[in-house]
Amino acid sequence: MSRRMRVLLGTFMMYLLILVVPVLAQETKTPDPNELRVDGDLIKERIEYLARDETEGRQSMTKAFRKTTDWVANEFKKWGLEPAGEDETYFQEVPIESRWDPEREYIHPFGRPSFQIGGQAYLLQEGDFIPHASSTAATSVHAEVVFVGYGISAPDEGLDEYADVNVADKVVLVIKGSPSELSTEKNKDDGGADPWEDYVSDKTKIQTAYDKGASAVLLYEPTPTDARARRSWFYWGRSRDKDLDFERKFLWLKVSDRILHGIMKTDPQESVRGFERRFKGIQEDIEQKKPRSIDTSVKVRIKGYDRIEIFSKKLGNNTARNVLAKIPGTDPKLKREYVIMGAHLDHVGMRNGLVYNGADDNASGSAVVMELARILSKSEFKPKRTIIFACWCGEELGLIGSRHYVKWPCDDVSIDRVVTYFNMDMVGLGDTIGAPGALNFPSIWKVIIRDQDEDIMAVVEPRTGGPGGSDFAPFIELGVEALALMTGSDFRGDHPDYHQPEDDTEKIDPEILRKTGQFVLQGTMNVAQETKVKLIIEDRKALYEGMRLRMDNINPELKDSSWRYVGIGGMSREQLKGRIASAKSGKAKSLEQGIKDLKVFAGDVELLLAASKAFGVGRVDIQGSDGHWLKQGRLTREGRYAMDMIQTKGIVVNLVSPSPRLMGSMLKNAIRPFIVTGFYRPNQQLYDRLKAKGALLGVAFNPKDVESCVTQLQRAKAGLGSAENLVLYLTGTADLDKAKQALYVSLIKKGWKAEEIGSSRISRRRGSASGIAGGNLNVLR
Repeated sequence: MSRRMRVLLGTFMMYLLILVVPVLAQETKTPDPNELRVDGDLIKERIEYLARDETEGRQSMTKAFRKTTDWVANEFKKWGLEPAGEDETYFQEVPIESRWDPEREYIHPFGRPSFQIGGQAYLLQEGDFIPHASSTAATSVHAEVVFVGYGISAPDEGLDEYADVNVADKVVLVIKGSPSELSTEKNKDDGGADPWEDYVSDKTKIQTAYDKGASAVLLYEPTPTDARARRSWFYWGRSRDKDLDFERKFLWLKVSDRILHGIMKTDPQESVRGFERRFKGIQEDIEQKKPRSIDTSVKVRIKGYDRIEIFSKKLGNNTARNVLAKIPGTDPKLKREYVIMGAHLDHVGMRNGLVYNGADDNASGSAVVMELARILSKSEFKPKRTIIFACWCGEELGLIGSRHYVKWPCDDVSIDRVVTYFNMDMVGLGDTIGAPGALNFPSIWKVIIRDQDEDIMAVVEPRTGGPGGSDFAPFIELGVEALALMTGSDFRGDHPDYHQPEDDTEKIDPEILRKTGQFVLQGTMNVAQETKVKLIIEDRKALYEGMRLRMDNINPELKDSSWRYVGIGGMSREQLKGRIASAKSGKAKSLEQGIKDLKVFAGDVELLLAASKAFGVGRVDIQGSDGHWLKQGRLTREGRYAMDMIQTKGIVVNLVSPSPRLMGSMLKNAIRPFIVTGFYRPNQQLYDRLKAKGALLGVAFNPKDVESCVTQLQRAKAGLGSAENLVLYLTGTADLDKAKQALYVSLIKKGWKAEEIGSSRISRRRGSASGIAGGNLNVLR
C-alpha cells in the first residue's frame, strides 16, 4: 500500500471515529434522573386492567389472581427486567396459612346468587339471604316452599314436623333454634336442659331436610338490629361444614324477616303486628308438640354461587405467589445491596355476590411499581445497587407474601443487605403522601429527598413509624429504612371506599399517582447510586426497637409525666376536707394521680381513702417520715394498718429512696407488691425478698447518663435472677429518644433478649408505668 493510500485510509478511520464515538457515548450514558418523568394517566390505565371485574377482586390463591400475576410477570419480561423469583422465574410460591390456624380452609365463592318470590327480588348485599359455602355450586331451584316449623323429625319424642307434608324436590323453610327457647320456664323439671338438644343444630336440620328429599332449605333467623350482631349475621356461611356431604345438588341458605314475610304473610290485609302475633302462636303450638307444617304454595326461584373454590393445606392448593423482577446492580461491591419497591397485588375478592375491585387498595400501588419498573428499564438506567420490584400476595390475609419473602428471600438475596424499602398501599386518592417510617433513619431520608421536585416534597409528610399493618412491616421490624407510603388528605389517609365494592378505577386521581411515582422514582435512584452515606446502619434493628421502646414517665416531678400529684401540699385538714367535699366524692375518673405529702392526713386513714376516692388517687409516694405512720424510718403500728388499707383499696405504694429499715418493714408487712425507686444497692438477701414479694425495683434512667443506668440494670438483673421485676424511673426527659436507642443497643450487646426489654404498663385503673420487661407489672392491677 502506497504512503498516499495509508494517509487516506487513516483519515477515513478518524472520520469514522468522530461519527461513531459520540453515538456510543450516547448509548451508554446514565440517564439524568430529572429527565425521567412519571405519567399518572399511564399508571391509571394499568389500574383499570388490574381492577376490572374479570380479575374477580384478586383474592390470593384463586385462578383470577394467578392470571393477574402472569400478566404482571409478562409485562416485566416484555420491558426487559430480569427475574428475581425462584429458579430464575418471576415468581415466588407462597403457602397461605393462618398463623393462628395452619389447617384453616379458605373459601372463596364466585358469582351473584339471587332470590325471588314471584316477581319480587331479594338482595344478598342487603342481608335478605346468605347462601352457605357448604351448598353445591352452580345450582338453581324453582319450587314451592313447605314450612316445617323447627324442622324436627323425632316421632319417638312426640314431634315429627315432616309427618304430614311432602318435601321432595321442594324448598323447606325452617326456624333456627329450638322451640324451647320460646319459654322462659324452659323445662324446670329437667334441670333446664333442652329436650330437643339433639335435633336443633343447623347441621341436623340441614341433613334432615336433605334426607327427606328437599332441594333447598331456608333457615329463618330474625335479622339483628345491633350493628355488631348484624355484621356477624353477614359473615354466616363463610366456612364449610365438613360433616355435610351432598351427593346431589342442594342449596342451604339463611333468610331474614323480609323473606319470611314474603312466604308466610300472604294476606295483604294482615298487619305486621298481626303476623308477628300469629307466627308466635305457631311457635307456641310447636313447643307443645303440635306440628304446624304447611305447604305454602308459594314458589321461590333461587340461584346459588356460580362456583366455590376451597383452599387449604390439606388439599395442597393453598399457595399464591409473589411477582419479583430486578435491575441488577453494576458496582462489584454494592450490587449485593438492594433497594426494593413493593405493593400488594391481592385484594379481598368477591363478597355477597359483588366484586371488590380494589382499584385504590391496592391496584394503585402495584401499578406504580410496574410503571417505575418500565421507566427504569427502558431508560437503561445502570444502578450501582440492585433494584427489586415486588408485587406481593396475601397482604389482605395477614401480610403473608411479604413476610414469607423476608423470611425466605429468593434469587440469592440477603435481607440483611436491603438498604431501603418503599411500600405503596392505597396511593390513588387525596393530595398528600403520608410517609411513616421515613424518619426512622434520618441519614437515609436525606439521601431519598435529594433533588426531589419542590411540588412533590410539599405534599410528602414524613415521620417515624412502625411496625404497621401493611407490607412494610416485615422490613421495618428488621430495622430497614422502610417507607409506608399512603396518600390521602393527611398521613392517616382518606379512603372512603376502603374494602367496599365501590373502590373503582374512575375515582382514582392521576395527579397523586404521578407525585407518588415521581417521589419513589427519584428516591430509588438516589439510594441506588449513593456511595458517600453508609446506608446499612450498624445495629439498625436494635436502634429501631429502641426508638419504639415505650417508656411512660411515672415520675410526677417531671414534665409530661403520666402521673401527677394531687395538690394538697401545705393544706390544713379542714381545707382538705373541703376540697374532698367539692370534688363530689366517687366521681373521679383518673387514677393516674399520686400523693406525696402524708403529713396533712395526720394518721387519719379514712381521710386518705376519702381523698383517694374523690381525686382518683392511684399511688402514694412515701419519702421520709410523716410523724404518724412512719417514724424513725420504719412503719408504726398505725402505719402498718394504713398500708394494709391503702393496698386493699388498690392504691400502689411507691417507696422513694427508702432506708434499709423501711425496706425491711415494708417487705415484712406489705400485703401486695409495691414499687421501690432510688434504692440502688440491696444485698442478695434483699433481692430475694423483693422477688418473693413481687415488688418492682425502679432503676433511675437519666437520658444524659445511659451507661450508669445500664450498670444498675445489669446489677439488679443479676441479683433478681431476671428482668421481670424491673421498671425504669425517669429522672430527666432531654434527648430521651436518642437515650432510649442507646440503652436498647447497649442491653442487646450485653446479652439481654428483646422480650426482656419491652415496655409495659400498670393497668390504666391503677396508673401507668413503663419498664424493662415487667412481666410482674400486671400484679399491681
